Amino acid sequence: MSFGKPSRVRRAQLVANELEELAQRISRFPATLGQSVDDVEVWLCRTSRWAFGFEPTGLRPSLMLGRDQIGLRVLKDGKLGAASCTRFDESTWRGCVDRALAAATTTAGPPQFTAPRTRKPGPLTFDPDLCDAILAPGELHRMADALVDNLRHEATRTPGLTALGGHARYTLKRFVVGTRGGVCASIHGGVSAEVVLNRDHADTFHTVHNPESFQPLALLGVRTLRGRPTESASPRDLGLRGRVPVVLHPRAFEALLRRLVAPLMAGSSKQNTLGYREGDRIAHSAFTLVEDAGLDGLFSSRHFDDEGSPTRRNPLVMRGRLTQTLQPRGPNGQAGSAASYRHTLGTTEPQEVGPRPTASSLFVERGEVAFHELVAGLDKSLLVQSFMGLHGADPITTQFSCGVGTGVTLERGRESRLLAPGAWNVSGACLTLPGGAAGFLSDIVLSRELYDTGTAILPYCLTTLSV
Repeated sequence: MSFGKPSRVRRAQLVANELEELAQRISRFPATLGQSVDDVEVWLCRTSRWAFGFEPTGLRPSLMLGRDQIGLRVLKDGKLGAASCTRFDESTWRGCVDRALAAATTTAGPPQFTAPRTRKPGPLTFDPDLCDAILAPGELHRMADALVDNLRHEATRTPGLTALGGHARYTLKRFVVGTRGGVCASIHGGVSAEVVLNRDHADTFHTVHNPESFQPLALLGVRTLRGRPTESASPRDLGLRGRVPVVLHPRAFEALLRRLVAPLMAGSSKQNTLGYREGDRIAHSAFTLVEDAGLDGLFSSRHFDDEGSPTRRNPLVMRGRLTQTLQPRGPNGQAGSAASYRHTLGTTEPQEVGPRPTASSLFVERGEVAFHELVAGLDKSLLVQSFMGLHGADPITTQFSCGVGTGVTLERGRESRLLAPGAWNVSGACLTLPGGAAGFLSDIVLSRELYDTGTAILPYCLTTLSV
């Protein structure tokens, strides 16, 4: 499948013009407050989404042209206050400023906002050619229809498919941060798709670059169906109990790293309750973890954080040794290695959460063996593709015990079977506790292949967990 004819309207240019207008309005706002505040920070995330959901009766269109999330922080006489809204309206913002001042509290030391800058080039997270192609009239629908049509055609020759779901969508995000010291802005756009079969097997696709062809997207459903085993297995069927070899799909591997490893790096060493210091061995010598918001092609990359400060590359673990922790920025603007983002917690809106140190795009260095070599020596093991209930894991001890969402068996001498939904639970720890059992990162083999999850670039990881 190739691109359709370019649209006469340069939609990418319209998006760029819109971002420029947003940035200019935000940059002018602090001056309208006069001397009523010492400084004000306005953070904006505007999200637009064009999507088609997959249903048994056909495609279900979904459109969100612009959802604004706005957070304001105000400095006045050594006090810091915050408020939020969902309207791009200066009178509403002034009301937020009043609420922030009324709730302002004294900070530890003279607070100061950073001066955002726009001169530093950022990573490629928005491709004008992709935007123009995918938003041409009917193009996204054509691709979604081709995906589902190919899947249904293949399904007629494959018994046992009772339900299919998923989506194909193009998402645009515009980030702007402005203070009296300046303003910075960026655009992020990407195509993503997911196919879920019988709620027990799934696969995804995404790109922020303009591909030569959309054929991989159109054939996503076919590939997912052909890769889905026809039988399922419970732990009793497989005869597995206790500590067993497990292969973590890069999506599952990333989920564990973000939940249990990255939080230990974000903050001062006093927050590291395991007592590790820089230079200590915390994982296998094959494990190298880098936090890098400058990685091209990842939707999570950005050249500035949610406080307008430039992002940087941070090697966290090199050859198994703790290289650095992500130090937060000081209250009066002292430089820190950690970027601050307004990630959500549960149902909390991101603008309601103040910026805090956390990791953005992740990269794990590849291993030395191909995937088929990685699994060739395994008699009975699991390939875990996703988890259920990982939010209940303990980031202090890095311990987790949760259900397996999707995955397959890896069995010598027979075809893989689906991990029966709700029947499998895995547990362990990421890092080794002082005086305790070894964490799974201490005994790993990583694949040569790297997988792009959209927010990280990771290999497959073979380790041992309890079932």
